[in-house]
Amino acid sequence: MAFFEWQPEFSVSVAEIDQQHQRLIGLVNQLHEAIEKSNQLATMQSVLSEMDAITSTINEMIDYTIYHFSTEEKYMLEYKYPQYQQHKGEHQLFIDKVQNFKRNFENTKTRLSLDIADFIMNWWQEHILKTDKKCGIFLHQNGLS
Repeated sequence: MAFFEWQPEFSVSVAEIDQQHQRLIGLVNQLHEAIEKSNQLATMQSVLSEMDAITSTINEMIDYTIYHFSTEEKYMLEYKYPQYQQHKGEHQLFIDKVQNFKRNFENTKTRLSLDIADFIMNWWQEHILKTDKKCGIFLHQNGLS
C-alpha cells in the first residue's frame, strides 16, 4: 500500500491538472520510500548512497512542482481566476519550504525524518482539496476540462 494514494475526491475536473497531481503524489511516495529506506540502513556507504537518491527525488519533486504550478498559474491568468494572487502565494510558500528542506539536508547530510514526507503529503492533500478544488471548479465552469 502506498504512503499517499490518489483519491477520486482529489479530482479538480481539469484532466491535465489531475494528471500532474497524480504524478506529484507518486513523487511524494518515492520520497517517503527513500527516506524510510535510508533510515533502516546500517552502513555509512549505503546511507550516503540513499542520501543521493533522496536528493535526486527532492530535486525532481521541486522541478515538477514548479512545472505543475506554472501550468495552474497559466490557466488562472488565462481564465482570469479572481484568487490568482493568493493561490500563487501558496505555491511560492510551498516551494520555499521544500527548497529549505533540501538546503538543510544537503548542508547537514543527516538522515531525514519521515515528518518531511508527512508535511508534504498533508500540504498536498490540503491544497488540492481546498485551494485547487475551488480553482478547478472555476476553470471547469469557464470551459477548461
